[in-house]
Formats: sequence, C-alpha cells, structure tokens
Amino acid sequence: MEKGTKLSLGRSSQAGHKIRDSHLSRLHFEIDFTGQRAIVRDLESRNGVFVNGRKVNNKLLGPNDRLLAGEQTFDVRYADSLDDLVLEEAEETLSFNEERYTCSLCERAISLATFAEGNVLEHLGKYLCPDCSVVSSFETREFEGYEIQKRLGSGSNGMVYQARQLLLDRTVALKILIKHDGLSPRVESRFLREATTISRLAHPNIVKVYDACTFSRGYFIVMECFEGNDLQAMIEDYGVPSLAIGVSVGLQILDALDYAASQQIVHRDVKPANILYRPQDGVAKLSDFGLAKQVGVSSGTRDGEGVGTPCYMPPEQVNNARNVDHRADIYALGASFYHLFSGRFPVMADNLQDFMKGILERDPPPIERYNPKLPPELCSLIRRAMKKSPDDRFQTHREMHAALDEVRRKYRVPPPPRL
Repeated sequence: MEKGTKLSLGRSSQAGHKIRDSHLSRLHFEIDFTGQRAIVRDLESRNGVFVNGRKVNNKLLGPNDRLLAGEQTFDVRYADSLDDLVLEEAEETLSFNEERYTCSLCERAISLATFAEGNVLEHLGKYLCPDCSVVSSFETREFEGYEIQKRLGSGSNGMVYQARQLLLDRTVALKILIKHDGLSPRVESRFLREATTISRLAHPNIVKVYDACTFSRGYFIVMECFEGNDLQAMIEDYGVPSLAIGVSVGLQILDALDYAASQQIVHRDVKPANILYRPQDGVAKLSDFGLAKQVGVSSGTRDGEGVGTPCYMPPEQVNNARNVDHRADIYALGASFYHLFSGRFPVMADNLQDFMKGILERDPPPIERYNPKLPPELCSLIRRAMKKSPDDRFQTHREMHAALDEVRRKYRVPPPPRL
C-alpha cells in the first residue's frame, strides 16, 4: 500500500479490497496511510479488529505489528520501495495495490507474489488465476464434460464453481480439490469422505450430490446448484431476518439434521455459512458435510482434537470432536440461531483466552439484549440448545423441532414449504 492513500477492507464489493471471509463485516476496517505511519480504524465491524491480540478502534500501526480481522492476518511492514520486501512478506503487503490484475473468470485480485510463482495464465491483457486455470482456459471453459460458468466460493476443502453439465443440459455446482505437494492428506480424505457421506443422504433439505469423479489433477464432486444465499451473507447484507424466515429455516434444518442423525451422521459444522436459503420459495438446505462423521466409524480425527468453526462449537467438540454425538449439532444450531436473531456472533472476546472461556464456561449475553422483540419462548429455546452440558440440551432434533413448532403456532408463523 502506497503512502498518501486510504483503503477499506471487508466482504462487500463496496470495499476497496474485497475479501471473502464470512467473519468479516461488509466494510470491516480501514487503513489510513496519509500520515507518516498507517492507522487502522474499525468501521463499526461486528467482530472487531485486533492488533497484537488487543481489540482496537483506532490505532497507529508500528513496524512488525500483527493485525487480525475475521480469519485474516496481516503483518505490518514499512519499506522505501517494494523491492525492499522479501517474497514471503510481499503477498500480504502487495495484496493492497494490485486491483488492476484480476482473474477473468472469478474476478478476484491476483497478487504480484502469485505472478512471481509463475502459475498465472496471461493472454491479450487477460489473466486466469492458478485455481481457475485448472478448470478453464482462454479458448474454452469446458472441464470434464461441464461448462464452467462462474466461481461460487472456495475454502480449505476445495473450490466451488457453477457449471452446466453438457450431456444433460442442467446447471450444477462443482466442488473441486486440486492435488499438490502441499495438500494435507487429511484435507484429501475429508473431501472424499464428504462425497461418500452426502451421496448416501437423500433429503429435500440437504444439498444433493449427483456424482464424484477423479481427473488428472485431483477430484471433483457434482452437486445440486441451489440458487440461494447462505445465512451468513444474508445477515451481513440485510441484518436480522424476520421471525417467520428464521423459524421456517430452523424447522427445515432440524428436519435435515434429524434425518442425518437417523443415518448415524453428525454434521459437526452447522453454522450460518453452511445453511442456504432461497427467498423465492422459502426453501432452506444444509450444505458442506466436509467435517461430518459417522457414529461409530473413524473419521480421521484424533482423540482430544477439536474440529469445526469455534464460535459455533460446543465444549465437548473443542475437547474431543472424535466422540461427539448429534447433540453437538443441536448446540451448533442453537448458536446459529443466536447469530441469526441477534446479528452477533455467539462468542466474542478480546483475546484467545477469553474466547476459549466463552466456549467452555461462559454463556453468551442474553439474546433479548440485542433483539428485545424476540418471543421469550424462542429465547428460552436458544438458551437450552446452547447449554454447556449435552445432557441439559434438547436430546433429539425432533424434541427441538417440536419446541420450535410450538413457537411457530403461538405466533402464527406460516409453516415451512412442503417439498
């Protein structure tokens, strides 16, 4: 970032630098480098900005400071020129000023450090990033019998593209994992386990899997392309939804989780970002079974290890994710309800120690504090689902479904759509 400039960062396309991170607000923070030293300003984000582990609102950035926002980490370096930066520093530093280099398929910025690695394709002033070059080229967007249309997202377990299946002329989603030297064997096994797990599940509120295939550079899963938004994006873009939408979504996801439990499957990563909602017809679907486990079957998780998304995880999953049962998903859905109806993450803290206490020991602030209009019965339901001890929660998804349906009936909320 050059001296004399300002830059805003966040999830929205309105930000000067857009970052796809569900834990960032639409406009999360700003870097002001109009003075001798850069200043970071929190733009009233929901999850805060941290410098060297301390939450800040407005702070001068010193050399070697470390800035954290959402799941992003930035190390601060000052230099007279970009040539003074070593390559491993360059990706974080240069990522602020290469907006003119974007991938022609996914439209994401390509850092100069990525260019230096030699994996960016270039033709007549257009570029393809290393990920998109696997499934597309400048001559064609055909990939293994599919026409790539656009990139939908990405994560540690692969990239997701919208595509048209040429033989059947239908729109699908392709989740693609590229094999490379640095790929963790556990990420690879989880990707394959997701395909195996979902292919056995047939429920209208779970994203369907049509096929799983190998190709020369890895694997891909062919899935239903559900034209809806995830709840995390909805919260960020539109705020807290109506009671009718929230209750309807909750009932549908409880149906999905109850069915998964009947098949001895624990999702282990229920969160707003993995719940999809289509406003046109009110249908909700549960997605991303990459961390799912089958009860009684080894999932590749070690004893004493925690997996999942921390602020939605129950204490027992933090301590030993290998042995959790369906009640972990009940807690996670309760935590997702908390976020959905309050607009706040269920666990927020200024440092890691307090964050872990928030998961293991401390209850979140009463949800009524942030949404006073919420029915008291729904507030009690969320509190019960988020009890620290599994024995104090709803014991089955059907039990929680019945309690939520009572709320629906009392407050005359229309029933969910029939599928």
